[in-house]
Amino acid sequence: MKPTISKSQYLRGLQCNKALWLSYNRKDLQLEPSPAKKDILDTGNLIGKLAMDNYPAGVEVTNEYWDINGAIKATNMYIEDGNNIIFEATAMHPITGAYSKIDILKRVENTDLWDLIEVKSSTQVKEYHKDDLAFQYYVFNNSGYKIRYCYMMLIDSSYERNGDIDPENILRLIDISEDVKDKQDKVNKITNKLCNSLSESKELTEQIGEKCHNPFECDFKSYCWKHVPDYSIYNVFQKKKAEIIDREYGFLLENLPPKLYPNGLKNIDLECYLNKNINIDKEQISNFLQSLQYPLYFFDYETIAPAIPIFQETNPFQQIPFQFSLHVQKNPGDQLIHYEYIHKERSDPRSVLVEQLVKRCGKNGSILVYNKSFEVARNNELAKKYTQYGDELRAINARIIDLMLPFSKRWIYHPDQQGSASLKNVLPAFTDLNYEDLEIGNGSDAMRLYKTFLEGKLEKKYINTLWDGLSKYCERDTYALWVLLQIVVKHNGAN
Repeated sequence: MKPTISKSQYLRGLQCNKALWLSYNRKDLQLEPSPAKKDILDTGNLIGKLAMDNYPAGVEVTNEYWDINGAIKATNMYIEDGNNIIFEATAMHPITGAYSKIDILKRVENTDLWDLIEVKSSTQVKEYHKDDLAFQYYVFNNSGYKIRYCYMMLIDSSYERNGDIDPENILRLIDISEDVKDKQDKVNKITNKLCNSLSESKELTEQIGEKCHNPFECDFKSYCWKHVPDYSIYNVFQKKKAEIIDREYGFLLENLPPKLYPNGLKNIDLECYLNKNINIDKEQISNFLQSLQYPLYFFDYETIAPAIPIFQETNPFQQIPFQFSLHVQKNPGDQLIHYEYIHKERSDPRSVLVEQLVKRCGKNGSILVYNKSFEVARNNELAKKYTQYGDELRAINARIIDLMLPFSKRWIYHPDQQGSASLKNVLPAFTDLNYEDLEIGNGSDAMRLYKTFLEGKLEKKYINTLWDGLSKYCERDTYALWVLLQIVVKHNGAN
């Protein structure tokens, strides 16, 4: 029997035919989804349930994911029974065998026409959304359904929660019928190509490059890129340009002709890598250090950004600070003093957090953060909501200095940064300090676990472990800022 594909397989194959072949023929390479990916899937399921709440008369096809024929029969049965809204309605293309489940199949009242509605946990229509719905139209239209319109149902970012979540207003319909229909010739050709490729006995070959990251990082990137070093032309050039260079000169930076060396910051990165030296701009470092005023504060927020607002008067994906860490050094050479706040109640953390932050930041001295725009934006949002603290929060923002600047501007740069100025790349390049000994080792884990607590899904016996993990992680972040400042000071005096 000739292999066929689902919608998700079509989207995978559209990104890379080899990735589709590997998913079909190399089950040994399949990876368990990461906690972050599972969280994305869970969010998608929650948005899907909200969408269903908009259509209380709807019926759902509940067959197992592998039971396509059973799902098709259930869909047809619901239609024969006169149902006008069908969730997870399923169809199969009569020639290619391509099959699809649409989130919502909606009959146009008193007609034999149908609308296709695909639900996404996004606030904007993206190109892969159009490809998604184009495949669904291809399947349903060729299966005999008379399709009128094709809609994306997305989250309305302007929605503000007041009371219970209103499923009708938090989601909005966007008509992309024209884009969907314009893609039909392409869908037909690619579907046939992908179905045929699955029968190939020999592993497909594909050029690595931009498509390995767009629209998502491919699940098989580690397999296909295993011959590529951690730092290569793909770190120095935009992926499309790197592909072109790769074809002619390979991916090793050592083989790159000088005529192709990049300008600006990337040139510094490359020269440091090839010459194995640290770049130091003592004048800029000195200017940066002279801008600092004691006492010094080393500050970091942890936030959540739920797609469905948890707290009143908040919007979808709004960043809500629930924790801060603050190390203080009153004078040069003094011991660090550490303050922190973690909101340990299942309530809006912001009012108490603001009060604690204003109390701990004092009136004078520089406040060092890493990636200034994030903390400044959060403080501006808090100042707008809690006007009684507006002046203090704006005064805090005026004192904030971005410790990322010396590293992002390459005033100090170590080749082990591999072209990145992120804290997780800079810290191990210059120090032995890392996050490997921590239970919570990154911001996405902190966000995910705290959100689990707020939703009441965290078992009581694990709550104290959560507070300990969050405390150590955020404290490590601000201590790391102090450590990096010592690195900057040290290289200011270097020859």
